[in-house]
Amino acid sequence: MKQSALIPVLVLTAGVAFGLGWLAKPSGEPGKENANRNTGSGAKSASLSNRLPRPTGSDTSSSNGSGKVEDFLSRYTSGGIISPEDMTAAIEQMRKENDPILRRKLFSELLENLTPENAKAAYLALQSGRRGWGRGGGDDELRLMAHAWGRIDGAGAIQAFNEMRAKREEEGGGRGRGREGDRGGFDLVSVLSGWASADGRAAADYVSGIEDEREQRMLSFGVVRGMMVNGVDEAMSYVSSLPKTEDGDRAQAWYMSTIAGEMLEEGLDSAKAWVDTINDPDLRGGALSRVAESAVREDLEGAIEWVTQYADEEAGQRAVNRVANEWAEDDPQAVLTWADSLPDAAKAEAYGEAFEEWTRQDATAAGEYLTNMEASPARDSAVEEFATTLSREDPATAIQWANSISDGESRTETLTQVARSWYYRDREAATQWIETSGLPEESVEAITAERRGFDPRGGGRRPGGGGPRGR
Repeated sequence: MKQSALIPVLVLTAGVAFGLGWLAKPSGEPGKENANRNTGSGAKSASLSNRLPRPTGSDTSSSNGSGKVEDFLSRYTSGGIISPEDMTAAIEQMRKENDPILRRKLFSELLENLTPENAKAAYLALQSGRRGWGRGGGDDELRLMAHAWGRIDGAGAIQAFNEMRAKREEEGGGRGRGREGDRGGFDLVSVLSGWASADGRAAADYVSGIEDEREQRMLSFGVVRGMMVNGVDEAMSYVSSLPKTEDGDRAQAWYMSTIAGEMLEEGLDSAKAWVDTINDPDLRGGALSRVAESAVREDLEGAIEWVTQYADEEAGQRAVNRVANEWAEDDPQAVLTWADSLPDAAKAEAYGEAFEEWTRQDATAAGEYLTNMEASPARDSAVEEFATTLSREDPATAIQWANSISDGESRTETLTQVARSWYYRDREAATQWIETSGLPEESVEAITAERRGFDPRGGGRRPGGGGPRGR
């Protein structure tokens, strides 16, 4: 199923999910050359997250633009350093540069000259001239600046960011929820990423002391990204040490999925071999599902064979979900045939994914198939997806199907999802049904609550932990 992204962070709008994409594949960051990182399956090459990409000819010793870069630096450097005031002026001058290649050169040199004393001035100057995703790539530059600041002065950067946030909240009358509120959250993740690349233990200790659980999970993601600069094993050890959460350890699975994405840079076979070496089932689940998702696109038969060997494990259920999700787009009935050979929990996962897609393609045929199925976790899973998907076109019929789910908890949750969709399409009809539905008060509140921004915990089944197969 095309589920909500499992990003365990403080997210306020649907656009935030897109904004976090840089973390999974950053465009580059400043600093020294990375050391190779060792993993259970061999050496992993230097992380892409620690290199600021320099355009061809960007070396200041080259004839192409070197004079401009040297003149630029000499204008603002005194005694080998750039003062806060001169850093502000340098950033402002850099922002006026129309040549994107030269701008990148200038920005790279300013990052190399960043110090604990001038970092805040650099960040604020860059932030004040931010022009989003347009000319100059303001968002990307702010993230790189925040990362570089965290790398040279993690504790100081955190203190400064918290002070800036407190001031913003005071001026805005509460916790920032506008564009700049979201901006600060992203950049704080970048600060933690930089800090963790320099001192993972200190960064992790800071995050562990944060009381707000959602913010803690968000910043933990930055720590994971930073630790990956120095080694996948270090990042995995950190993820393993995190306390278990009430969300079925979705946060831990997401972190491992992120690490797996980095391992996929070495190639699918290497990533699969790496997953096979992970003995901790709590860590294997997220990594397995991420690699399986990539594998099924590259080699369907190989992915099916590889994932099937894990199907009897809880960790393997997420991977079954991912394979079924991709495969069902082309052939949902074939997914059902495969599912019938799997253990019950994995079978339920595959059935749910197959029926979500089959309902989109041919709801009538999918409904006829369900009519002939006997009660089972697999049928409950299939009906859950069938009803939820059908609710977009025929919510009244979807409600009837949802009522046929055997598992009580799953039935209530599916009815709530379907009714919520109905409520925003036909409030009067849905309200009449709600009055006689017998749903608990909390479900009614969830149906009628005002829709807000994207919530990573809401909507959709959770692979290996949602629906009738593991709630």
